[in-house]
Amino acid sequence: MDFLKHFQYFGVVFATSLVVATAGQQFNHDKLHWSSTNFKTLLTWEPEAGDPSYDVEYAEHDKDWLSAPNCLDIRETECDLTNVLDPEKSYAARLKKTISTDWWGTSDYFTPYKQSLITAVSFSLDARVADGCATLTITDPLTALYKNGSLLTIRDVFQNQLNYRVSYQKVGSTRKKETDVDSNVAVVDGLEPNEGYCFSVAAKVLSRADLGAWSQQQCSKAHGPFLQGLRAEVVVGLCLLLLLLLVIIITSVVCCRRRRQRRQQRTAQML
Repeated sequence: MDFLKHFQYFGVVFATSLVVATAGQQFNHDKLHWSSTNFKTLLTWEPEAGDPSYDVEYAEHDKDWLSAPNCLDIRETECDLTNVLDPEKSYAARLKKTISTDWWGTSDYFTPYKQSLITAVSFSLDARVADGCATLTITDPLTALYKNGSLLTIRDVFQNQLNYRVSYQKVGSTRKKETDVDSNVAVVDGLEPNEGYCFSVAAKVLSRADLGAWSQQQCSKAHGPFLQGLRAEVVVGLCLLLLLLLVIIITSVVCCRRRRQRRQQRTAQML
């Protein structure tokens, strides 16, 4: 009987341990998420009940796990790995409660160089519409990466892999055209002289299928003849206004001449 009781006891303990271990492994890569914008790379996860603290480790493929120095015994549900990852290499990460010895699964592999999102760029517009040409000067967005104490731009990171796509259309038209440039100065020619055009720009990395975010649109103004591009009712109103001004001027001139003639006649009679 004693043997049977001991056997049942150890069976219960073993079953309980198995359930706990299995529960710990349920925290898999589906709950660990990578997010990265301009190479600021975060690992995030859902909070657990009880507000526990966490430890995070990361590793390259087939290499040893390393502790994330700023993500040990933290209560936040994100870990900033920007400064410990080489952007061109692939990494997985894993997470556990600080008081536990069991790691809760691993994340998918993530490569910042290939997967970090690129924000919208900014640019200045010099549109010589009379010549049918526009020049866009594009500013490279800053990244979260440092070198020699200075923030790197996306061109510092991607170098000759970085192009820009320019989208443009005539004001009032829905037909868009696009052109790619490999520098920060984009010259768009072949525009209709004296017409207004709208432009927007997005970063294009040659090794990627997707573009970066599109910039805000900037538009040039048409510089044709004075009445070109105005609505018919506006043109008619301007013509009527000019005609009214002409009538007022002529009437004033005629009245002035008549007054002058009357004064001359009075002067002559007095003599």
